[in-house]
Amino acid sequence: MENLPHEVALDILSRLPVSSLVQFKCVCKSWRVLAEEKRLPSIHHARATSRNPCLILNSACQIKNKLQFICSGDGFNQKVRSLDTPMSEYQVVGSCNGLLCITNSYYDPIVICNPIIGDYIKLPKSTWFPMQEVALGFGCLPTSMQYKVVRFVFYIKSQVESHAEILTLGTDHTWRSIGPVPGWLELKPSQALVNGALHWVTLFFQYNPGPRLRVISFDLAVEKFQWIELPSFDCFFASNCHLVALEGCLSAVHLLGNKGIDIWVMKEYNVEESWIKKYSIGMYVPASLVENTRPQIYEVVCILNKGNILLRYKNGAFVLYNPENLEPPRQRPQTSARTAQRLIAQVMGLKLPSTSFGSRELKNQEEARRNRIVERQKLRDDAWGPDDVD
Repeated sequence: MENLPHEVALDILSRLPVSSLVQFKCVCKSWRVLAEEKRLPSIHHARATSRNPCLILNSACQIKNKLQFICSGDGFNQKVRSLDTPMSEYQVVGSCNGLLCITNSYYDPIVICNPIIGDYIKLPKSTWFPMQEVALGFGCLPTSMQYKVVRFVFYIKSQVESHAEILTLGTDHTWRSIGPVPGWLELKPSQALVNGALHWVTLFFQYNPGPRLRVISFDLAVEKFQWIELPSFDCFFASNCHLVALEGCLSAVHLLGNKGIDIWVMKEYNVEESWIKKYSIGMYVPASLVENTRPQIYEVVCILNKGNILLRYKNGAFVLYNPENLEPPRQRPQTSARTAQRLIAQVMGLKLPSTSFGSRELKNQEEARRNRIVERQKLRDDAWGPDDVD
């Protein structure tokens, strides 16, 4: 590898799956330096988006949560691998390029982690209304690869104005206020990152004609809010609608209970007239699920390369559906999916941005983080022996 031109070596590494890249970094120090080239994550991401996504499966039991990693084709026949996280009890509130935003039920602490390489950082505490309702968003600017976390403090039964703040990883040392959230709304913790903006389904309260569902978007570049209208379907509960990014387009999934689902796609971003109902999926029940009494479709996860749509059923099972075949789906991922709560379909990132938090506590945290990475690498070096490359 050392005899290859640098650009050729990067091109080779960009074609490897993340699991192989992690092993590659452990061979010797010179290979680790090559795998940590600053340009590699963006090159790897650009190439990986043309393949089927790697999946992070978040399952939960009464004792602790568990993350599992799948990197596979349409058949999901690859072996599932468990991953470590810095928290035993948590919820995944966002994912982007393989980085996860996790927190507990009190939204303190908020942690950004890369479960593939075991790296993580804790975000600084917020001083805004710590005991109120909170919603989070996590995304990345595709042009600059800046990662941002958005935090909403909102009130369901109060006239107090909702508040929002933001933190840019690697730049901000504390949360920045971005003012009130427009309107009086209830945020549903479902989001989609499309066109450089985060999107949520919200229950928008108004006196005439009454509450209705809308989409609120937050542009990560200009840090501004904007309303987007949903397609005209009869849906009055936020629990019956969620957003997902399908083939680069903002999509709204209307859950129809025992009747199945409709998938609406916005072909031209932020043009209300461009909403089309692209898929109507009936309540097909694969043979392996016939013993369940309520196998309703609960979530659309992603579209795979061959056109298969990955669905999550209410009982936790995952089903592949091909809209071009008349035959109902008869397969599901061979994982512990029955206990899954959430699945994130993303390409896996390689390295967390460096942080520059200002307080002494957070500086100590960053130093501990660096020491943790160094110690982990020392263990790997000891296992592989000394570097034999000049």
